[in-house]
Amino acid sequence: MNKSTTYREWTGNNDPDALEVLRKPGGIIVSPTKVGYIIMTTDARGLERKFDVKERPRNKPGVVLCSSISQLSDLAKLNNEILDFYQKHWDEDILLGCILPWSKYGKSLIPDDGSKNYIMDRRETSCFVIRFGTPSEKLTQTLWCENKRLCFASSANPSGEGNRGVVSGIGSKIEAGVDLIIAADKYVASIQPSKSEET
Repeated sequence: MNKSTTYREWTGNNDPDALEVLRKPGGIIVSPTKVGYIIMTTDARGLERKFDVKERPRNKPGVVLCSSISQLSDLAKLNNEILDFYQKHWDEDILLGCILPWSKYGKSLIPDDGSKNYIMDRRETSCFVIRFGTPSEKLTQTLWCENKRLCFASSANPSGEGNRGVVSGIGSKIEAGVDLIIAADKYVASIQPSKSEET
């Protein structure tokens, strides 16, 4: 465990320090999801740091986290078929991410700091993800409801390596390079009860 990095055990509620990090320019945290851990941030400085700690090529965009169907509808262009597809997954609490174009309104909410270069592909589309796990969903929802702040993410493991589903598997560079880590191995295991670190 890196002594310079702040660790928190997830208690079921938002950690105020995690929110504070994500509100600050360039802040990045590690947070639990249904399938392991992610690096979360809200702006270009944070995205740059995320790419550095993951040692990930800049041409592989992060994903956009959506805490509700309403938020998704604000950010992405949806037709009835796509909306129904997302709604079905939402209602059944199934993680889903699809690559979609941004709405005009959604684009206006992206920080004007170069973030577009890190979250969009060449077609100006992004992967919009829902139902990714309660701990990270709560953070995303709070920041969205406060002032329409967007959350971007990538898996918290070195590029090319699998997400082992335990906080000890995020790697030393990520551990040392983020501002705060929320640990919830029991939560991840409860969602994936038949999985092991290897699978």
